[in-house]
Amino acid sequence: MWTEKILREIYERTNGRCHFCGDKVVFEKYGLKHTADTKGVWEADHIAQKGKGGIKNHKNCLPACWKCNRLRWHRKGKDIRELLILGLIAKEETKKKTKLGNVLGNLKKNRELQNKKRRRKLL
Repeated sequence: MWTEKILREIYERTNGRCHFCGDKVVFEKYGLKHTADTKGVWEADHIAQKGKGGIKNHKNCLPACWKCNRLRWHRKGKDIRELLILGLIAKEETKKKTKLGNVLGNLKKNRELQNKKRRRKLL
């Protein structure tokens, strides 16, 4: 879909870093779908989502690592920030092994198990 020149332009907008988490992405690993090593894999993320009126153009794209792009789904910046703040709180509580942290840890395990089962059904 994108030419190498356009992909390079998208990639260089953030100096080869995911625009969400800041992790380094590898230019040659653009769009790798079926790889065991997802480190550095990236996709062109529409800043303003197409489904919400964003233009279908590379100028509306930034690089996003595979994991961040999949977690974003349809969320806007404000919602992503809220998730990050709540995630940091949850991580701290889980690390401290507080009562809330234990509940959150169990919820996370259950969600991961549900996701794994759902993915198996899709294959």
